[in-house]
Amino acid sequence: MSAKLIAVIITMLIIICVIAATGIFYVPGVSEILGTNKARDLGVKADPAKFNSLLTRENVKLSGPASNYDLTANIKYGQAQPMDVTVSSEELTSMMQATNNAQGPLKNMQVKLGNNNQMEMSADADLQKYGFPVKGPVYLKGTFEKSGSGSVNVIIKEGSLGLIPVPETILQQAGDGVEQQINHQLANMPGMRIDTLEIQNGQMHYRGAFPQTASA
Repeated sequence: MSAKLIAVIITMLIIICVIAATGIFYVPGVSEILGTNKARDLGVKADPAKFNSLLTRENVKLSGPASNYDLTANIKYGQAQPMDVTVSSEELTSMMQATNNAQGPLKNMQVKLGNNNQMEMSADADLQKYGFPVKGPVYLKGTFEKSGSGSVNVIIKEGSLGLIPVPETILQQAGDGVEQQINHQLANMPGMRIDTLEIQNGQMHYRGAFPQTASA
């Protein structure tokens, strides 16, 4: 085998590995070895029973199946009521998977809460129908905190698509987009009010007023 042919084969293997590493394209065998065929495991397990228990505990009633309430759904909220709730990583992950796994843009989502308002998120993303050329496992790490009585502030400090780090400028745009989407939803909640919103010891504490009924 000539040196030129060997060089071509090695180059092709490198290209295949780079393509697989992004996670955007599935390359049989290589994607499994690199671990880019699925979202990063944050060690947080979803449990439908925990989501249902959370709804019951906080007396939240959803009209229709949970799958109707994905991140892009047009949700109509009832009048906000006083609420003081603490949720765990498992409860939040269970909620996000129950509402998004069927038809949402982010599937198999895991949310890991930390300290000082820090959180991590991983998911299998498919944003193609929203105009973004992104399909594959994504990972984000940043902060989520109160910015006003009716709004939140999101800063994404670290992110990757597959094994490829996302540039800082893109992270800032992504954080701004997520923040705008969340605040848009909050603005549509009659009487919603944030008194306290903090993440500590792997839990999120919210105190204020929040709708207890919704339809989609």
